[in-house]
Amino acid sequence: MSDAWNRLYQLGVAAYAEAIELAPERFRSRVEGFVGELATARESLLRIRALGIADPRIDALEERYRVLAGGLSAPPVAVEGPPVLLVVAGVGLGLGAIAWSVAAYQYAVHLREQTALLEKELVARVEASKEGRALQPSTLTPRSMAPLLVVGAAMIGVVGWAWRSA
Repeated sequence: MSDAWNRLYQLGVAAYAEAIELAPERFRSRVEGFVGELATARESLLRIRALGIADPRIDALEERYRVLAGGLSAPPVAVEGPPVLLVVAGVGLGLGAIAWSVAAYQYAVHLREQTALLEKELVARVEASKEGRALQPSTLTPRSMAPLLVVGAAMIGVVGWAWRSA
């Protein structure tokens, strides 16, 4: 995991730890949403790979998937008192994984949207090639996650403050 992703994880834990410790169940819908977005993105990536197309954008999206999914198995965060546990999709998640799911939720949504868009484009290209047609060059390009991470980190600070104030 890169420094930027590690920073997002740390900010997420700092912003949400207290609220998660008090009521982990309060975060269930966001965690389930995060897991669902990742599952949908993964299914799309599997269908894209099945097309047999070599495209660097696929590798970039798969790497982003690995980073986001890896946050669910991040090292546990030490907490005072009883351990925090939330069971989602048959997996017990601790404080760090819950915080990661909340902090990185929009990145999972973005990943799902990007994989769906790339899948749609690549399927169209395969169909066009079977029919002997050529499509316009792609307008989809690999994007750096750095600007999104900076915005995400700022949002975590604001949302974390709001959770603590509520």
